[in-house]
Amino acid sequence: MKAPKLIKLVKQYISADKKKQSDDIKCFKDILKKLKKKENSLKDKLKKESDKKSRLTLEKQLSVIHAQRKKGIEAIKKAKNQ
Repeated sequence: MKAPKLIKLVKQYISADKKKQSDDIKCFKDILKKLKKKENSLKDKLKKESDKKSRLTLEKQLSVIHAQRKKGIEAIKKAKNQ
């Protein structure tokens, strides 16, 4: 193969990686939006709840969702840096 064809192939591979990265980032952002809505709804439920057992359950769920969002944000940052 001549140089122009090789360059064209390399560009196709590079753009495929960028396309996949942008798709991954978009997917992460959609998931993070859903998690944020879920987190906010749990916070509202927690404010209204008076039962101790229910409050503990909601707090555990809230901490898990918060940790998931934190990991998602870090994954987006890693994907952007690559």
